[in-house]
Amino acid sequence: MWCETLSFDEVGQPSVAALLTRYRVDLLLAVRPWQLGEIGELVQRLRGAGVFVALWPMLADDHGRWASVQSCVRFVALVDQVLDRARFADELVLDLEPPLGRMHGWKAGRPTFRNTPSPGAYTAARSTYVAAVTRWRAERRVTTAVVPLLVAERGQWLQRLLGTPVTDLPVERHSVMAYTSLFEGWSRGLVDRRRAESLLVACARLARRRFGTQAALSLGTVGTGVFGDEPSYRDVAELAHDVALARAADIDELSVFELGGILRRGPAEAWLEAMG
Repeated sequence: MWCETLSFDEVGQPSVAALLTRYRVDLLLAVRPWQLGEIGELVQRLRGAGVFVALWPMLADDHGRWASVQSCVRFVALVDQVLDRARFADELVLDLEPPLGRMHGWKAGRPTFRNTPSPGAYTAARSTYVAAVTRWRAERRVTTAVVPLLVAERGQWLQRLLGTPVTDLPVERHSVMAYTSLFEGWSRGLVDRRRAESLLVACARLARRRFGTQAALSLGTVGTGVFGDEPSYRDVAELAHDVALARAADIDELSVFELGGILRRGPAEAWLEAMG
């Protein structure tokens, strides 16, 4: 079981590492370009405390934040810098989403496809990412985080439209972002909690059909992320139920967003216990 976090400060506390090891929860740690100087020492300290550490590189927001066709050159360079400073990290996670600017428009109900990559740009970026992943996975596990729409895709038409080449990457797992709190909270009243749970189960089943044993799920949210207003679980019971639904759908690798929310909302022990 994984717990995602956006904060270096929180995971730097010895008490947090002790909690993670006590509940056998692995850490997925976001790394931004301005944190490169800190990442090596932090990974060494966490691994020394017995924590399994995956690194989750993200560009500056004005460069798109996530891995995509548009950010390909910058993103590969950032990952190389991160791994050069923290080469003993256990895993690398590639978050494949459209650039942040496009996602802001989608969230506001103004989807746009004006900047859809050309077929040539998509093919070139896909080849670059495949070559980079092949190189990176020689020393560690590599996985992805992907938008839930991809589980219903046939072929790669949606990957081309979004600019997120996923299915050709030689990775160990594809983790589908099946956040029930967002399904419900951002639906403008169309999706209640029960329907959000049904969507989670559908994502799990479709992920198994699309990715087979590579299928994984990201659950949440417990705290806010890049937008600052993401709807969260009402209580720990909702997380526990989501975990049970995912397990029943035969998904054996789960992650939860995010550790900062768990620590702030507390008690952390109850949330971590629910993840088990």
